[in-house]
Amino acid sequence: MSQSLDRRTAALADAFMAGQITRRTFISRMLAMGLTASAAGALLASTIPGDSALARQSDLSGDMRFMIGPWTDQEVEHQQTIAAAFNKLHPNVNFSFKLFSWETATTEVNTSLAENAHDIYYFGEGDYPLREQQKDGFEDLTSRINDPSFADEKAKYLYWDRLQAYGPKLMGLPICWHVEDALFVNMDMVKAAGFDETFVDDWNTFVDCVTKMTKGTDTYGLGIGMQLGGFGEWYQRARAAGGRYLTEDLKQPAINTPEVIEATQQLVDFFTKGIAPPQGTYDYNTAPDAFIGGKLAIYSSDLTIAAVLLAKPEPPKFEWAVLPYPPGSKSRVNFNDIGLYAMSSKTPNKDLAWEVLKFWTNGEQGAYWTGVSGTYPARMDAAELGYDKNSAPQLAASFDEFQKYSVGPEPFAQWGTIEGLAEAQAARSYSGEITAEDAVKNIEQIVQENAFS
Repeated sequence: MSQSLDRRTAALADAFMAGQITRRTFISRMLAMGLTASAAGALLASTIPGDSALARQSDLSGDMRFMIGPWTDQEVEHQQTIAAAFNKLHPNVNFSFKLFSWETATTEVNTSLAENAHDIYYFGEGDYPLREQQKDGFEDLTSRINDPSFADEKAKYLYWDRLQAYGPKLMGLPICWHVEDALFVNMDMVKAAGFDETFVDDWNTFVDCVTKMTKGTDTYGLGIGMQLGGFGEWYQRARAAGGRYLTEDLKQPAINTPEVIEATQQLVDFFTKGIAPPQGTYDYNTAPDAFIGGKLAIYSSDLTIAAVLLAKPEPPKFEWAVLPYPPGSKSRVNFNDIGLYAMSSKTPNKDLAWEVLKFWTNGEQGAYWTGVSGTYPARMDAAELGYDKNSAPQLAASFDEFQKYSVGPEPFAQWGTIEGLAEAQAARSYSGEITAEDAVKNIEQIVQENAFS
């Protein structure tokens, strides 16, 4: 610590002990000087010995009730770790955590909001337009987020441009951005087939590689169509082919193009040629073991599979990597969505909830939670604050590559509904029930009926 910083912290400690500034102001100014939350807490603890003295000095107290999604089977334990760090600074705050099911999250959260059952919620970017329009839902945090005193911190978060495109309200602080479809690659098999990691940089090379890695039904070169709910897989390829559900002005469908039909047919071809396992052979729960066991040379899925693989009793014994899909006919894209923490508009202690939101999404806590949860941090300072120490090394290594090609959902309220229905039509073409052309036509009709009816 520099002499200048020593003098400033000493002056703040004296002011705090004299009762001239609050405990929260003391901590906030320590953080503004560049100290981490843990370092600020340690400094405070050394300034005021004894837990009882800490408790007497804390100006934050109350209960914070979280409703969140289960990213791993240790979600509550991970949240309790963050709560313990918060309680080192503010011991008079009590936390509780309730998990919703991903499949019924919208209904569960709506019920909770109506009953004022929780204070802090996790929600994904795909729900942003709906939540932005909802009355008595999530608190509008725009004034807090845009307050000049928060400007330096706000600048450390990623993707404000995407969130601001949904409407005037800023309803949460980003905690993560989650790649919805990545390639989990057995690099030993790739090298044995005569390729290196650059095989994903060109579509024809990619097809050549997965074809050569296919060994009848013993090993499939590419496992696709097993994503939970199909979310994001077909859509990512459609976006890379220049397709969108709606035009840029959101006034008409834009998905039924020759390029999107071609991209859909390319996916269908993997099934008809036996490169991908038939639909139903593996699912989201069984595919990781198939990848570990060499039945899938490449497994296409969301990022959380990295944490799943490492948590297995026998994780992969081969070299593996997490890589983006190859370019499409128009561009190379990585489809991802932002995860946020928001507060209920009915929470009785909004100032406390705001302090909790800031702490839960700061660089240090974001680095921890995203690392252990198998996703990417939404803070630019998370990498230097320990993300790579907590995450699968394959994710840390590919962070920049995925961010380079990042795109999110389209900014209209019906996007999530349309996406789920569209992926189901793509799955019908994978199984040979309908043609790629018919699948895209059906998706166009789904867009028309849901976005404009």
